[in-house]
Amino acid sequence: MKRKRSPIKWPDGARIAITPCVAFETWPEDLGAAGSQQQENRRSLPKSAVTKRSIASITDREFGERVGVFRMMEVFQKEGIQTTFFPTGITIQNYPDVIKDAVAQGHEIGTETWIHDYAYMKRREKEKKDLQRTVEAVKKVVGAAPKGYLSTGVAPSADTVEIVTELGYAYWMDPQHEETPYTLKVGKKELTVLSYFQDLNDYSSYQRSGRTPRELLEMWKDTFDCLYEEGATDPKFMIWGNHPFVGGRPFRAGLLREFIRYAKGHSKVWFARAGDIAKWHHENYRDSQVEEWPNFSIAGRPATKADLLKL
Repeated sequence: MKRKRSPIKWPDGARIAITPCVAFETWPEDLGAAGSQQQENRRSLPKSAVTKRSIASITDREFGERVGVFRMMEVFQKEGIQTTFFPTGITIQNYPDVIKDAVAQGHEIGTETWIHDYAYMKRREKEKKDLQRTVEAVKKVVGAAPKGYLSTGVAPSADTVEIVTELGYAYWMDPQHEETPYTLKVGKKELTVLSYFQDLNDYSSYQRSGRTPRELLEMWKDTFDCLYEEGATDPKFMIWGNHPFVGGRPFRAGLLREFIRYAKGHSKVWFARAGDIAKWHHENYRDSQVEEWPNFSIAGRPATKADLLKL
């Protein structure tokens, strides 16, 4: 396949842009219940149980809001890193002081949707209503509308990109197919796409694949080493998620600090908020790679939105 784009350049000749973003989330009613759609790190209660919700699962997630987010923010503050937070709307509503502290420390506030549920389970009207509510929560607490959007579970619906564009977001993080930004035209509007590295997410050492935190650190370092070497002629980015209830645990937070220091030990590294990367690309390379939605293929053929709605 012929490469569509030419190499771009980052500020000050950086070989790599790095965004260790924070997914700061609140979970819905089904967490800890039999048949929950949420991923949990323990066996769910049986449907026949008298107690219907697992307090272990509920408090496991609550650790992020009570402890983990503050530990993460301390790591970033001590290391001089500003990044992007992607909270759910209800988290912004319930923890406005945390959001305000993050902004005061130089962090950007993007969003997920209202609560940690899944867009692919919603009708278009419900998905848009939830996201509108989230945008209003950000405006109320931060004083400005959010610019960046990441779906919960990195799992958008067939309508998500259209809704995000309609609500005025400037960049979108869900697609998994690039390591540099590109411009995506959605009808008469456009977004900058920044592909979030889902495999580097701390969830991957929490439940799904059974990796240890140390193995995840090696993945971070190996990814960095590869992209830093390639960045001598073709600079790219490295963006992944850190969840306060996972990465904020004491045996994990030190690994985030270790990676940041490892990357900082190299001379041509740009630690950036996701919005800074999107803005740089928009101002300098907006026309370098332009695609139109839908911009993916199925079985080697150009796909349509209808392909997402049928088998």
